[in-house]
Amino acid sequence: MSYCEKCGAKLETNSVFCASCGTPITSSTRSPPSAPTPVQRGSRPSGITILTILEGITSFFMLLGGAALIVLSAFLSSGGWDLIPEEELAEAFKEIPWASTFTSVPIIALTTAFLTGIGIVLLIVAVLGFIMTWGLWSGKSWARTISIILAVISIVTGIFSLPGSLVSIVINIALIYYLTRTHIKAYYQ
Repeated sequence: MSYCEKCGAKLETNSVFCASCGTPITSSTRSPPSAPTPVQRGSRPSGITILTILEGITSFFMLLGGAALIVLSAFLSSGGWDLIPEEELAEAFKEIPWASTFTSVPIIALTTAFLTGIGIVLLIVAVLGFIMTWGLWSGKSWARTISIILAVISIVTGIFSLPGSLVSIVINIALIYYLTRTHIKAYYQ
């Protein structure tokens, strides 16, 4: 059986042209077009290994920070405030413009709630960071996509705090450039 070299259609035995696409037949023994071979994922690029390790270290420190804030909040709410007289705290809060509206709220309750809230947010971000670390390490395409999206968001927010965020913007542009290279995209297929 012979096949058209252009469209892959089956050819009649004594055909001069392909009945499907009209291409002249040059050989009577054409094999069917081969299926494209899937992209083989190679070894993890060293840049991805470094990026993944940095993501894991950052997540670990966020986990420690979140846990420390929750422990500190529990310590302060259980009487640890006796170390600092509440009157001194009230005077300190009066001098902070945004905190002066909270002078009628018990300072201990406000502070411990604030510390607990920040601690919980850090714990959630740390868990999400560990999930991203696993995704980057194991070559999941969603992890690459999320990394690019977060880098773009960081660049956009960094623009509003220029010139202090210039280094962060440059790093995130380099990260996007790296994650869009062909061999990196191939690893995340």
